Amino acid sequence: MGRRKTYFDPEHLYFVTTTVVNHKPIFHRPELAQIIIDSLDYIRKSHWVKIYAYVIMPNHLHLIVKYLDNHTPAQVMRDFKKFTAKRIIERLQEDNDQDLLAFFAAAASHTSKQQYKVWQEQYFAKNIFSEEFLVQKMAYIHNNPLQENWRLAERAEEYPYSSAQNYLLGNQPLLEIDLVTELVQNIESRRIANPAEARL
Repeated sequence: MGRRKTYFDPEHLYFVTTTVVNHKPIFHRPELAQIIIDSLDYIRKSHWVKIYAYVIMPNHLHLIVKYLDNHTPAQVMRDFKKFTAKRIIERLQEDNDQDLLAFFAAAASHTSKQQYKVWQEQYFAKNIFSEEFLVQKMAYIHNNPLQENWRLAERAEEYPYSSAQNYLLGNQPLLEIDLVTELVQNIESRRIANPAEARL
């Protein structure tokens, strides 16, 4: 399956989700999460997108982005997933991680085009039409590590692979982002920054 079809408007922000094949958790490993951080930093600094929020979960990634310079969701996700998959496999080969290599090889066994398959083909890119929807998705992203089925942190800003630190602590521990409070001036900073005060 391909991506879910979404009407593309270059003026909109998008809530984007992409998932590791078969929901395999791998990004609890810092060296693999860093590949995603570095790749996000690259596409932002190369002016493919503006990144307003993100979270890297063990088996999936959520973003709020705006696409720039005629880049589309399909183009960016294709190149992002292709590059990160290559780097992840290279790192697993360097580490001689035969279990994960075998897993990703098995996932690719149904196609002749790939030796390894890291990402699900389908991804989700949803137009953000309103400030209310933006606030909801910001809250969802920053709350994701706190959910009952994950329990990756006690507080949103304690989870290292999330833009919650950028908003709640005012720093850029891993990835510089584009603060959405600078884009939408009439959204109260506290509602954007603090998931507990956002309307879910």
